[in-house]
Amino acid sequence: MQDNVQVYEQAVASELSQLQLDKLETNWVMEVIENDFLHCQDLPLFYDEILGECHVSARFRNLQKAFSCWLDSNSGISEDNDAMTSARQSIGNSEMPENSSSTFNTDLLNKGDKGAKFWSFLFQEKKVNIQNLLALTGFFIDRGSTLASSFDERELCFEAAKMYLTMICIPGSMAFRVFHQMLYMKALQLILLYVQIRKCQQKNATQSQQAKKGQRQPAVEVEDNEEDPPLCAEEIASIEKAISSYLDALLLVPQHLSLKRYPTILKETVECILPVINLDKGRVSLKALEIVQNFCNPLHGDAVQTVHHVFVHILPHLTLDPTDKDLNNKNLMALKEISFKLVSTFIVKFGAVIYPLLQGVIKHICTEVVDKAEYRQKTAQTALDLLQLIPTEHQLGIIRWFLLLAYAEPAYLRLLSTEILSVLLQNGRVDMLIFAVIFALCSDPSATVRAKALSILGECIESNDHSMVEMLDIMFTEDVERQIINDEENKEIDIVELLQAEGPIEMSSAFLPKASEIVSLLQERSLDEKVHVRKNALQLLLLVARRHGRYLTLDLLKLLGNACRDVAMLIRRNVAQMLTGLLSEHPENEAVQKIWAQSVLPLVLDGETRVQEKALECADQMVLRSLLGHDSWQGWTLLEVIIEEGLDIYLSKAVEVWSRQQQIPAQLPRALLANSQQRPRAALTFVAILARHAIIDANVKKFTLDYLHENVSSQNPVIVCCLQQVYKTIGACLPSMNKENIQTVRTISSRSVAHCQLPTNLISTVCDMVVYCIQQQVKDENEAQKEAALWAGEIISDCGEFLSSHLRKQDAVFPEEEEQLARRILTLGSVGLHCPRQVNKRHFLLLEHAAFQELGVDAPIPFSQSQSQPKRKLPPRLQAAAIISLGKLSIQHEEMAKQLIPGLGRLLETTPHETVRNNIVCCLCDWVIRYATAIDPVMPQVTACLRDPIPAVRKQTLVLLIHLLQEDYLKIRGTFFFRILQLACDDDEGLRVLAHFYVTQRLLHRQPTIIQQHFIESVFHFNDYKGHPTYNKFALTDRERKLFSIAGPQNAERRFQIYQFMLQNMDDEARFQLFFRLTRDVLHGVVEDVMSLKKASTEAVLKDALAVLSSEDIKLASLAASTEDDPVEKEDIAQAIVQSTKKAIIAQVVKRNVIENIVPIVVALKRKLAANKSSLMGNLMQFLRELMKDYKDEIQEILAEDRQLMAEIDFDLKRFEQQERLDAELQTSRVDRTVPPVELINPHEGEEVRTQQGDGRSRVNNSAPEFAETTDNAELSKRETDTPIGALESNPSESIPPTTVKGQEPITEANKSNAKQFTKERPNESSSPNGESEPPVGQEAPIMDTSRAFLQPEIPNVPLVRNVAAKSLLRSRIMSTPIRKVPHDDVSFQIRDVDISDIHLPDPNQSDSLPELEASAVRPKRRRR
Repeated sequence: MQDNVQVYEQAVASELSQLQLDKLETNWVMEVIENDFLHCQDLPLFYDEILGECHVSARFRNLQKAFSCWLDSNSGISEDNDAMTSARQSIGNSEMPENSSSTFNTDLLNKGDKGAKFWSFLFQEKKVNIQNLLALTGFFIDRGSTLASSFDERELCFEAAKMYLTMICIPGSMAFRVFHQMLYMKALQLILLYVQIRKCQQKNATQSQQAKKGQRQPAVEVEDNEEDPPLCAEEIASIEKAISSYLDALLLVPQHLSLKRYPTILKETVECILPVINLDKGRVSLKALEIVQNFCNPLHGDAVQTVHHVFVHILPHLTLDPTDKDLNNKNLMALKEISFKLVSTFIVKFGAVIYPLLQGVIKHICTEVVDKAEYRQKTAQTALDLLQLIPTEHQLGIIRWFLLLAYAEPAYLRLLSTEILSVLLQNGRVDMLIFAVIFALCSDPSATVRAKALSILGECIESNDHSMVEMLDIMFTEDVERQIINDEENKEIDIVELLQAEGPIEMSSAFLPKASEIVSLLQERSLDEKVHVRKNALQLLLLVARRHGRYLTLDLLKLLGNACRDVAMLIRRNVAQMLTGLLSEHPENEAVQKIWAQSVLPLVLDGETRVQEKALECADQMVLRSLLGHDSWQGWTLLEVIIEEGLDIYLSKAVEVWSRQQQIPAQLPRALLANSQQRPRAALTFVAILARHAIIDANVKKFTLDYLHENVSSQNPVIVCCLQQVYKTIGACLPSMNKENIQTVRTISSRSVAHCQLPTNLISTVCDMVVYCIQQQVKDENEAQKEAALWAGEIISDCGEFLSSHLRKQDAVFPEEEEQLARRILTLGSVGLHCPRQVNKRHFLLLEHAAFQELGVDAPIPFSQSQSQPKRKLPPRLQAAAIISLGKLSIQHEEMAKQLIPGLGRLLETTPHETVRNNIVCCLCDWVIRYATAIDPVMPQVTACLRDPIPAVRKQTLVLLIHLLQEDYLKIRGTFFFRILQLACDDDEGLRVLAHFYVTQRLLHRQPTIIQQHFIESVFHFNDYKGHPTYNKFALTDRERKLFSIAGPQNAERRFQIYQFMLQNMDDEARFQLFFRLTRDVLHGVVEDVMSLKKASTEAVLKDALAVLSSEDIKLASLAASTEDDPVEKEDIAQAIVQSTKKAIIAQVVKRNVIENIVPIVVALKRKLAANKSSLMGNLMQFLRELMKDYKDEIQEILAEDRQLMAEIDFDLKRFEQQERLDAELQTSRVDRTVPPVELINPHEGEEVRTQQGDGRSRVNNSAPEFAETTDNAELSKRETDTPIGALESNPSESIPPTTVKGQEPITEANKSNAKQFTKERPNESSSPNGESEPPVGQEAPIMDTSRAFLQPEIPNVPLVRNVAAKSLLRSRIMSTPIRKVPHDDVSFQIRDVDISDIHLPDPNQSDSLPELEASAVRPKRRRR
């Protein structure tokens, strides 16, 4: 071995001697060294010639080989810097062994120190001048380390660098000053050269690929110098080949040379090598990786510090860059994979000592997350993948930090926390503290966080994990709940304080919320203003109800039913599917059946195609297929509920679609007929629906004829209902029947009418069927009319004779006689409708006698009626029937109709019988189509029925008026619109639904500005203000004024509900104009004495106006301050920019309006009220406080001139600030009716209703069809033919099915808190620019929200908290989870003596930049939205 070493030493000496280093000029050498080997001057000419002859490249190559062989022969020997230095110092303080004759005392060296002997041999015996060698080596490295270098220069550069790197690996190189820091760093520049070439190659490849795809390459910053000429393929290949051997030489450095004394050089070496790992995937990358790993060794000092440098470098590859569009890019994935491999290697090598470093990396990755959904998901997964590298027992600290992250101020960090916690739960990391944090996040101010937290909560409840199931059992077990109350009664737990405390956290069931709290929270979230929050909350509510049946209550079902009318298409579609699934699980539950029928089935008329398709799919599953399945009883039960609720019109629409799509099973009619005995009404109703939309076979026709023949004279109510459906079936099938069957139907029907054997509910239907049969038998129209007249003449004559004889009697009417009189009266009207020429004046007089009775309070018989009529007193039932018959007969007798109209108008005002009033309204509304001019004088009496004490009469009136309005037979004039508005706050839920639907879905579509035009007028009208030169000039009777009056303080709440409804259905432009007009016409009118404050009605109008101006609903939606910092997703960026620009422009206009117009009027009004000592001063200050929230600076600028006034206002506002906040107003129910109520559906024509989101109201986007198509006189007349007979005494509007849409929250209940501020003065509340008290210096301002959807976070009287989740829930009952700033100490970490800067959550008052792992590390700047 010793011989080999000597051979290598001689070889080195021989190669160095050929370089003739002693001939180099000393000045040139010293200049190169003093310049740190930068910008070296050319070699002296004579020495350049020497090198040309000695083939310097070969010499460097041989030297590198000899050094390498020497190292191999002395493997295991590495330099001990301290020993070598002491040995070198013992020789003396001389400089490098140049040409001097100083001796080297080898006895002082360790005999085993072969490195020292090697250098002693070169310097003492061979007299090698090391400075000349270093200068020459540095010269060649400098000349060949740039892209501009020539091929030969670059080759010499690599050979010189490899030789030098190998030479310094020989022990003693530092002690003998062979190792020069700057020359070493110069040699490392070749790595940068290779990195630069690889980046250029990747850039060119990317441009080439995009050129092939036809894409335009965006401008990219290139680090290389544009003046450098491009390299050819041969040069690039040579560099790639040389870099491999170069790295082999560099690999020797960490193995043999200790850099413990040079920590900066160690750091720069590692940072220089790491890019090679990232840019290459082959042998070069593996070698670079091995080099980095070898440098992380105690031989080079603190290995953990070196690992720290490595982590700083790989952090950008683990933290996603917002400029990276494709997160699945192969290069990015490769970089991430290599980075993970490095981290994993270090974890295995160093163990627990670098766990704090890895935790710091994880924290930086989380705080550097890009504010986009996909980036957050990737970041969360990366953080948890890194966490998995740490043993479980060491993960608790970082998991606690993840929980603290849920209380950070930026929403995107809280959202990242939810992503991480979600993955932890999926991986089985279940504990009570994590669940408590997730539950608290369900009340987060950010809607995105709330939605995500609710989604995670749903995953927890659905989970089958044993630990999660046990936890849920604790929460949903009543006994445990009581135990928690007893044990934790006086204990309050703050999650944030608990997480920030040191030491382990003892898990307790006190962390968990109670089941009642979870359900309560979910119910609140189901009314959230954000779509996805409502969606997740509703899904979770249903999931809880399925798992725990005691929560499947009627209130929950109503909540789900209301959601089927949500403004969001996604909600309606999902809830329809959820209710269908719930009905499948509970087919016997009557409440579920009703809610499904009332909520899901009407969606077949939804304006959104996707919702219609889902509703049809659900109806097909639960009705159509269920009737033919094994459990057919479920389908029959549901069908009976649908028919009982009057919802068969929606089923008819569904069957119409199924018929077009050929989805009706062929065996369905047979199944229906087979159940006609057990369930006759349901079966025959469905048969009638099928007959209208599908082809019916002969068996059905035969069955209907047999049923008609057997039961036509039955008085059984069920059979009567079935007969109505049978006649509908026959009417649909009559054109396809043979003449014999048609004659059979005609004969049976004619005989029944002639003998007056029919129940009153069937008379009109049977008469129509007789005429229809005649028309089918006799094709000639004139002949058919003659034949019908022959048939009708005899019946009309018989009815006239019967009525004449019985009406002349003086005794009381007995029940049997009353039934016969009712049948004759209705028969006379129904038959006379088809054959008007058979009716004479005598018949009219008989009916007038029955209709106009002297009943005390009734008016005397009008002058237009004959005074020679008999005087028999008839019951109200006959009076109502006579009115219907008069209406039918007068359809084609104009003179008689005009004579009857005044009398009916007077009777409508005076009669005490609801059936009579109902039928008069029906009669007059039918006549509007033909006699509009004659009806106009009595229309006030008709509209007065909108305030009828009987809800059925009000509903009937509203439905008929809506039909006429939709068909343009009526115009909205005078007080008509105000009377419709009053129904928006009616006590009857069905009327509220109808009024809301008509105004929002029909009226505003046709007249978008009608609310804006009538708003100020409504303020004067509802307060019954008289004397204004412009407003409330309507001519009303005392009865009308009294009937519709809602003036006075007792009706203030009702008025404010109407104002709210109007404001919520106005757009921003209309609200802006209304704000100005209210101020000008009302406030300024009081200032200018147009309205005198001495009048009580003036104070009422002013109070209403101030309440409207102070309400949240009049504020512009586009300027509403968002309380959320929700992340804006990629697809919403453009829209967000447009909205931001629009908001800025509108804000300037509004501010100018406030400065120029509003504030001067308010100031003048304040002086006016103060002078009059008015009680409305509090209302005015409340309005001023609302102005100060948004325009404090502008108002103070205006008031600066009047110091006294400004001081007064400031005093009042400060007094407001000192008082407790009022409870936040409950959010108005997020229900918007998009499906027309059953009363307004035209059974012959579909209607499209579309919901326009983003506005306060929902309208039809395009011109919608009318409510009902224009019918002929006969059809209009017979709509309510049999309403008043029998059934109408219990329900005057039986012909109009009851309102089927239930559950919409009444305005009276939803807005009580809003009404409170209107009905009485609220306590003064202080105001800052945002309506809040400004916190003291150094104190964090509270998070607050001024919108209706949020409560303030500071609740003064917080009840006793019994578990960990309850505190967050009580502090943020709606959406205000307390946002906490996490102190730096919670996330800082140190390693040995190396102080690494804190990783903390970003301060919103500072820039977005985050601290680095080390201050000196240079990180690329990130742009974050």
